[in-house]
Amino acid sequence: MAGLDLKRLDVIARLNEDPLWVNKDLYRLMYREDLYLAAYARLKSKPGNMTPGVDGSTLDGFSRETIRKIADAMRNESFRFSPARRVEIPKANGKTRPLGIASPTEKVVQEAIRMVLEAIYDSPEGPTFLESSHGFRPGRSCHTALKEIKKVWTGTRWFVEGDISSFFDNINHEVLIQLLRRRIDDERFLNLIRKALKAGVLNGLRLEATRIGSPQGSVLSPTLANVYLHELDRKMDEIITRETKGKGPTPNPDYMRLAQRLYVGRKTGKMPAGEASDLIKKMRSLPSYLPDDPGFIRVRYVRYADDGAPRTQREVLM
Repeated sequence: MAGLDLKRLDVIARLNEDPLWVNKDLYRLMYREDLYLAAYARLKSKPGNMTPGVDGSTLDGFSRETIRKIADAMRNESFRFSPARRVEIPKANGKTRPLGIASPTEKVVQEAIRMVLEAIYDSPEGPTFLESSHGFRPGRSCHTALKEIKKVWTGTRWFVEGDISSFFDNINHEVLIQLLRRRIDDERFLNLIRKALKAGVLNGLRLEATRIGSPQGSVLSPTLANVYLHELDRKMDEIITRETKGKGPTPNPDYMRLAQRLYVGRKTGKMPAGEASDLIKKMRSLPSYLPDDPGFIRVRYVRYADDGAPRTQREVLM
């Protein structure tokens, strides 16, 4: 699978270590058969990717001839995405979550596009996405978000959790395209993404237009979601920089007085054991640092995805 296209993706990944790099001439990658072979190889063993699309076919029927037809359609720009088949998946809370199931051919095309976007935005050479982002990224999950909280968020006093309701259903297509345009100067490639977004959904026998949103279950949707939510991550980064104050918390004067008495008493040997025990109990009932010190503020933020929906967690430590 180490064909020309994958080498080109490596080059793209290296170039995009520079967060200001603007990518041109990406659409020509969609002519290359090696890219679709690699995309197919990544999809075929993943759970759920053998689910039939609208036409009833699965990835089992994917062939080299199919790849040639895709590449030809890309060259003359006649490739079109068909509506995704909507299914309702039960959630733990008793509700359901809608998934859009694309045809196998379109899953492979979506994966090829996703691979290009991943090279741009999530390159191991230097990702655009921030360290606070744990949703829909290779090697990241709810568990890595929790590990970060456990390791870094020591002394936390307040947690603020935000759940972005119906996020995928409300993605503004034009806002998303404008965000992509900051890093992609190739209107044919952007138009291909626009076609995927506007393909519609088949709900039973009813065709529904998709003027906004990106269907959950789409191979491409998670990466597009991260591009969209990267702006939230950047804004939170600004807030953290603005609100963080002080080098360390101020010691609690009441606690320090008790600690000094205990220290002197033990050093001189004149403090009875009972008195020392009482001082220790009092010290344990007090915080060693001022809990509401306005001169020491720490704000931290992490974003993750749970049950297919992005979530945010913000912590303020004073």
